[in-house]
Amino acid sequence: MLWFKNAIVYQLNKDNLLDKKIVEQAINACPFTPCGNTDSTKSGWVSPYGEHGDNSLMIDINNQLLLRLKKETKILPSSVIKQTLADKITVQENALGRQLKKTEKQSLKDEVFIDLLPRAFSKYQFFWLWIDTQAKRVIVDSASFKQAEDILALLRKEMGSLSISPLSSEIPLDKTMTEWVRDTKQYPPIQLGNEIELKDVLEDNQIVRCKNLEIDSNEVLVHIDAGKQVNKLNLIDERGVSFILNKDYTLKRIKFDSTVADKNDDFMPEEKDKKLEADFVIMTKILSDTFNALIKITN
Repeated sequence: MLWFKNAIVYQLNKDNLLDKKIVEQAINACPFTPCGNTDSTKSGWVSPYGEHGDNSLMIDINNQLLLRLKKETKILPSSVIKQTLADKITVQENALGRQLKKTEKQSLKDEVFIDLLPRAFSKYQFFWLWIDTQAKRVIVDSASFKQAEDILALLRKEMGSLSISPLSSEIPLDKTMTEWVRDTKQYPPIQLGNEIELKDVLEDNQIVRCKNLEIDSNEVLVHIDAGKQVNKLNLIDERGVSFILNKDYTLKRIKFDSTVADKNDDFMPEEKDKKLEADFVIMTKILSDTFNALIKITN
């Protein structure tokens, strides 16, 4: 399913363009190939349309590019490695008549890992990457900065360079969100939701989480008056999406209203490629408007 569940937003640093042709050349140079016998993990680009759709590795609509990354990871249970290694160490020590040194055991461990890899199970993950060439943004559907950076590293490797940085604000976002809640500020169409997390400025382990209540209620204001800052905040964009905004400017648990997500349900099953494109148009329009509203509020 296309609809992003998370969004880590990057902004282009320099006054240049995210050129479509350069991006296309980069992903075509690194298509997904399965792990070989000695590979523990492999990543590469696959068609956004899926295995049985159009083979294109990129969708380009209205200056919006959609890419999809596939990652294969070989799964080797630590208990299997440990037991196989123990058996191999016993055999070697019996043959040599002495205990193995630490370096020798490490060498055997490496051998065990390589020997077991061809028989390991594979875990597959898929990640969406959206490039807004007009607003000069790159958005990764991931909840982890490390994961997002790994995906972007693959793109940078072939492009040569990609000078982008995570979306940020001049004023710390936790301070802005705290003032928003404390002063009950209104920024339509963005509205406060019903979930909040507050963290003590001095004691990181003092965290308060509140769900299913008015965010500007007295229960929340008491914690703010005691010196806690808003760490996470549920926001609702009345244009059709809700999410959790984190103090690092990432959006998590994105949920689109059914009136939005179901808008293209009249497509026939054999038209799934067209439906994907139509959903992409709707999603990019809504999220672009949401990003622009958040940037205006927080800067």
